[in-house]
Amino acid sequence: MRVSAALPTGVAALLFESARQRREAEERLVGQLREGGYSEVILPILDYLEPYEAMLTPTTRGELYRFVDRDGDLLALRADFTPMLARLLAPRLESLSLPLRLFYRGDVIRYQEEKAGRAREFYQLGAELLGLPGEGAEREILRLFLELTTTVGRGELQIVLGFAGALDELLLAADAADPVSLAAAVARRERGEVRRACGGLLAVVEDGLPARPEDLGPAAAGRLRSLLALRDEMAAAFPGVLLTVDLAEFARNSLDPRLTVAEGERPYYDGLVFHAYGGPAAVPVGGGGRYDRLFRALGAEVPAVGFSLSLERLLEPAS
Repeated sequence: MRVSAALPTGVAALLFESARQRREAEERLVGQLREGGYSEVILPILDYLEPYEAMLTPTTRGELYRFVDRDGDLLALRADFTPMLARLLAPRLESLSLPLRLFYRGDVIRYQEEKAGRAREFYQLGAELLGLPGEGAEREILRLFLELTTTVGRGELQIVLGFAGALDELLLAADAADPVSLAAAVARRERGEVRRACGGLLAVVEDGLPARPEDLGPAAAGRLRSLLALRDEMAAAFPGVLLTVDLAEFARNSLDPRLTVAEGERPYYDGLVFHAYGGPAAVPVGGGGRYDRLFRALGAEVPAVGFSLSLERLLEPAS
């Protein structure tokens, strides 16, 4: 019988030179994290599903590989490090000295529809800063993310910045029967629908920013000014990276319960949020932000901000 070398859809093996390059890049990044005061945590690839049920959206539920084990427990393969870390730290927080600076590395498994170049197994490296509220912690995490990605990235890098709840006031004041659908239209850049519902959102769709910060309301306007200043600061420190602020990209990251997608869902981010794209094709290579509410929902009453990045995608040659 001839043994096939084929692998399941969406997974791949790294052999020889590819394996060496990945490990060398990983060790460089791990060295930087340790020098920055971040300590490693090693998390299991299997966990119970039940603690996370209330936070799953239809999309994230569909991505999970779930199964019943021999004892009848419903388990899931690890699809995200952060919720597992929050759940495991929650009962230990009182005995820990804050702030905590942690990092992790390993595989996550997510179901994706079959498509050329689309993986179901990802190797992630990420960091978490726990116990520091405010914009100072967000600045530290964003700077660390930029330091790591520029260390091993091989091509163009673009970072898109935003913050949760930026468009809530405009969305709720718009002439739209369903503000949740309007938020989705903003994220998809559907000019016609947005123009009919709210002229103030049209500038966000077209330019990523409102005509004036004040159009967002007092609280969001102040947050936008701070974010623009952070963008300028990081752009000066990392001149080879394109940093932009685009609130349309994060239109569905709401802080208002009326704008959640479905009853019982909890938005992931509640402060700074950023996405990173690499190369001319703008392939997603990582992202992060603040997620205090996620930790709180899992029993960890602690401010939390962090990121994850994909080494495979960062190491892809520029084309």
